Amino acid sequence: MYNLILNSLEVRNFRAFRDLKIEHLGRVNLLVGKNNVGKTSLLEAIQLYAGRAATPTFIWEIMRARHEIKQPFVNVRDMLTALKYLFYGRNDIKPGLQPIQIGPINSPPETLSIAIDWSITETRDGTLHIRPLEPGEDYTADSLAPRFTIQAAGATLSYPIDPSLPQGILRLNSNEIPCVFTSANGLSGQRLTELWDGIALTRLEVDVLTALRLIAPGVADLNFVSTPLSGRERIPVVRIADNDEPLPLYSLGDGMLRALGISLALVNVKDGILLIDEFENGLYYSVQPDLWQFIFRVARHLNVQVFATTHSWDCIEAFQKAASADKQTEGLLIRLESKKDKIVATLFDEQELGIATREQIEVR
Repeated sequence: MYNLILNSLEVRNFRAFRDLKIEHLGRVNLLVGKNNVGKTSLLEAIQLYAGRAATPTFIWEIMRARHEIKQPFVNVRDMLTALKYLFYGRNDIKPGLQPIQIGPINSPPETLSIAIDWSITETRDGTLHIRPLEPGEDYTADSLAPRFTIQAAGATLSYPIDPSLPQGILRLNSNEIPCVFTSANGLSGQRLTELWDGIALTRLEVDVLTALRLIAPGVADLNFVSTPLSGRERIPVVRIADNDEPLPLYSLGDGMLRALGISLALVNVKDGILLIDEFENGLYYSVQPDLWQFIFRVARHLNVQVFATTHSWDCIEAFQKAASADKQTEGLLIRLESKKDKIVATLFDEQELGIATREQIEVR
């Protein structure tokens, strides 16, 4: 039996979460809740934790996906203005800002910390010197030098917040966890191709085909190829039984594309984490129980921990059926809700979720 990557989770000072605690996590976790309670934000927090904020560009990529930044940045102030969306309260970035902290509850050595530190560049005796900003000093001075300081798993990385410096070079040597975030809109064609290349000609191809056959039972084979119409881009094509002509997978509907993205992401994160936003997108309700059962089985086999979000009652019922059928893999439903200006989590184990779905008790 594999140990879970996250047995519990605490998220502090990140987006809507002042201090969110989830006391227990399963191997497969479904997040529910009303709009604006932070379901997608929780996936982002887990993505940051897994990636250990590996490069200076990683944080910006998460914000770019939400259209919270405009690039290229002109100056440091533009970058600091954008960063307020990342921190709880969305206040202006100033000295004394509490760091973002993400990790298991009461486990400081395993917690990811993202802080913004401040320093002043001065010229003394003709030489440039950098020193920490003292309490009460003017943090708007032209010589201001804010920095990201990232700590995780005993390692520390500090780099300037400065648009004039190259990004994506520094890395935090802290054993990054394999992780793929499958957004509500799915994965890009380039990302699908990268994930396919990661498992091509291995037995994991069989798992991907199994997922596609849940949508179209006649699928016999899959490949990514260039065509006269696609140019250099490689697109997924499938061969259907009793038909020698390959078909573009995109022509077979959104459900096939969603199943392809989820399955490719899952088989590429062995010993890691899979994140799925709005699981039900593109999937007909009758297919969802089988796809969840597929996820439960492969996640257990490859030691993957799964976190998904949904607004759909059909998806919750499908998840409950899969969790009930798989006695070896724990499925947990986590409801996020706002109480007294704080986001809190309520957990439903498989038995409680079974009662809720049977009695039609609203848990979303």
